[in-house]
Amino acid sequence: MQVRTTLGLGLALGLGAPFMLATFAACGSDGPDSTFVDPARDEKGQPSPGSFTGGTDAPCEGLECKQVKCEGGATTTVTGIVTAPNGTLPLYNAIVYVPNAPLDPIVDGASCDRCGSVSGKPLVSAVTGVDGKFALENVPVGADIPLVVQVGKWRRQIKLPKVDKCVVNPITDANATRLPRNKAEGDIPRIAITTGRCDQLACLLPKLGLDASEFTANTGDGRLHLYRGAAHPSSAPVLAPAPAGTPDATSLYGDLATLKKYDMVMLSCECGEHEETKPAAAKKALYDFTTGGGRVFASHFHYTWADSGPLATAAQWMGSSSNPENPPGPYLVDRSFPKGDALAKWLVGVGATSTLGEIPISQVRENVGAVVSPTQRWVYRDRTDPTIPQSTKYMSVNTPVAKPVDQQCGKFVFADMHLYGGDVQDQVTALPNDGFPGTCSKDLTPEEKALAFLFFDLSSCVQDDSQAPVVPIK
Repeated sequence: MQVRTTLGLGLALGLGAPFMLATFAACGSDGPDSTFVDPARDEKGQPSPGSFTGGTDAPCEGLECKQVKCEGGATTTVTGIVTAPNGTLPLYNAIVYVPNAPLDPIVDGASCDRCGSVSGKPLVSAVTGVDGKFALENVPVGADIPLVVQVGKWRRQIKLPKVDKCVVNPITDANATRLPRNKAEGDIPRIAITTGRCDQLACLLPKLGLDASEFTANTGDGRLHLYRGAAHPSSAPVLAPAPAGTPDATSLYGDLATLKKYDMVMLSCECGEHEETKPAAAKKALYDFTTGGGRVFASHFHYTWADSGPLATAAQWMGSSSNPENPPGPYLVDRSFPKGDALAKWLVGVGATSTLGEIPISQVRENVGAVVSPTQRWVYRDRTDPTIPQSTKYMSVNTPVAKPVDQQCGKFVFADMHLYGGDVQDQVTALPNDGFPGTCSKDLTPEEKALAFLFFDLSSCVQDDSQAPVVPIK
């Protein structure tokens, strides 16, 4: 049997640097056209332990030819932890896989992303647990094995320098398996954030580790663009904080074509509904953005986007500027569905709370009661007084709302709270200012940690949230 050596298979597959591979004629034969390693055989003609498994009955392809059969129930395993771009915050429900083909480019803008599949023909795959940990089994062995970590349109591909056969190969450097901080490291969704005097959502992404270089004007190629929200509705209106030159938010949500350039839109509270800036056409455009795969995060007074039109059926909306503020938490996490239970456990694990099932919230409002199935309630206030409704504090709904989940593409979430109590009125200390993002603080508060979990869930693929996350298939 004639053996030849092939260099650069990794490049041929679009998987990176070349590695060495011996090739033979055909799977289990001595013909001239094989593309894999012929396994050692025992006296019965079966692959011996520790040999490559690609040559049994059918031709193997690419990295399949570097998977091996182990004895005694062992397997070639790779373990690690996926974190946010900051390298410290573990992420739940991140997809981890070894691709066996080139990855498809991720297209900017609203697009349908349903769970169950990823590009690159995953050879082995897993999703992370509440501690961010994963274990991939039956991983190909050798040098420069590609590995992908992905949450929605956040995606990073690395190379494992060496994978040893039939043992556990731990990735001990958390920096290796974090999500990308900038475009040079991988794919990042394009995100638009409107600013408001009563919230500070813009600082969340820098605190999660997104590089300052990714904040640019809306005409630039950065992944984070700011739009100035409406002025504070006082007798002497104060502009919403924003760096000089920030375009008005109406230029974002007033035009569906502009919205569609983004993957996600986050709406900071403007201290009022400001219906004068949100005509019916704008509300329709924002909803249509979600039906095409866009993701929307709305806080407090932004209930006005949802309490009419198709989203009105998602919950019992009772929004009013006269509604009372709720006392500071803790509030309750709905643990009746898999992701809610994961959130409760994750909050304890990252030190955001010491009590399982509770979540700290300081700036809570009262604008939505119960949700209407299949809308998912995540955080709520229990009913201690029968005259007070059991109100929802965080909810999510897939869109289009009237379609089955296998025909849904986008998400709308509503948080009846402020991430930040925006009582600061002067233009110097209100954020984001001209020093953004450098003027944002570095450490995540307990509330911001909770929001980080929900932010990455909003970024993730669309699925039936009453079910556990699914592992992608080829």
